[in-house]
Amino acid sequence: MDAIVEDLISIIASEIDAFKQLLKTLHEKQRAIVEGQTERLNKYVQSESKLANKTKAIETERLAKTKELAEKLSLDDLNPRLSKIIEEVEGKYAERLREQRDLLMSLVEKIQTLNKSNQFLLNYSLRFIEKSMKILLGGNDKASIYQEDGKLQTRVGKYKMLDHSI
Repeated sequence: MDAIVEDLISIIASEIDAFKQLLKTLHEKQRAIVEGQTERLNKYVQSESKLANKTKAIETERLAKTKELAEKLSLDDLNPRLSKIIEEVEGKYAERLREQRDLLMSLVEKIQTLNKSNQFLLNYSLRFIEKSMKILLGGNDKASIYQEDGKLQTRVGKYKMLDHSI
């Protein structure tokens, strides 16, 4: 059984490394978004996809090893949570697994937060571009201007800042 637990610890260590790489890639992706570097952004999106596939493969391997360990420990649930396994294994292994679980949970939380932030930045950028294009190409039929007396006046019609017709 010790060999199975050691294998599980090794698999989780690989998963942690993959999540750290993913987190680094997400930070780089965010920098590319903020700087408007589309080529770098595309590169990081591809890296992110590869790392997501890698973490999925490692997760599958971890789940298989967890099932094997659950059978050896005679657990009712053959797909137990890591916390259940920690309760059942020897102290030296339990501590290492607890540390790894805590690190994994922290990394997953950081990745989720960064993903949400990147999604917000991308959505904001798209809305900004759409509004800019609408203003430049005359998609607004209303234009609001201030009069000399300070009151806001809305005019209806075609107002363009850029004439794109030839």
